[in-house]
Amino acid sequence: MAQTKKTKNELKETELKTYTGFSFMTEVILVYLIPILGFIFSFMDIKKYSERVKFLYNQSGAIFLIEIVLIGLEFIPIVRWFFYMIHLVLFVIVIITIIKAKDGEDYKIPGIYDLANLIWGKKEEK
Repeated sequence: MAQTKKTKNELKETELKTYTGFSFMTEVILVYLIPILGFIFSFMDIKKYSERVKFLYNQSGAIFLIEIVLIGLEFIPIVRWFFYMIHLVLFVIVIITIIKAKDGEDYKIPGIYDLANLIWGKKEEK
């Protein structure tokens, strides 16, 4: 029986421990499509998780906060369509982020990544 060799991405994915115990890719899809999970996991004790998993939770938590603000602003009748469009653009960016995570890249969403660093206090990378 021939053993199949795991690729570099598969090895990295199996080494990444997530809060729920799912594989990293499953966790990416779950947390970005249901961002309240990322918000909750951001406040859990995540010191034992890798930087990539912490990045995932923090950025998703920031997306949740932005969505809450957008939902609140959608009740203003005059500019409702504008906030609907922002919400739609955010959804498209989340889908792009999931696709990039599948390829092994951590996509830092401009503005949202900065907000996540501001809230959860990560030091700026140099």
